[in-house]
Amino acid sequence: MSFALVLTDELPLHKEHCCEAMTEQANLTYPSAKSALLGSTDKRIYWSPLFDEYGLICQPSAEVLVIANCPFCGFQLPSSLRGEWFEKLEKTGWQTWSDPIPKEFFTEAWREL
Repeated sequence: MSFALVLTDELPLHKEHCCEAMTEQANLTYPSAKSALLGSTDKRIYWSPLFDEYGLICQPSAEVLVIANCPFCGFQLPSSLRGEWFEKLEKTGWQTWSDPIPKEFFTEAWREL
């Protein structure tokens, strides 16, 4: 079991996921909500376009419990790219959360760096 923190500057992206229920949950957004992650207590699934990572939202924190299979249909989800993201980020000279993160690391462009 692993927990992951959410990047608050990550932009939401809508896409079709493994099943209708996952698509509905992963794409749920509430633009007027104070928390971009939580939005509403109706949202239970977090999907990160940056990391292609899925998780169960652990309210009220900004942590998610990373999952390997869809809780609705059982489909095996892709492996997270979080480790690769951090490896590439560290090559830019980034060391701590007080260091600025280059803007391309908040889009899928980081994968081509």
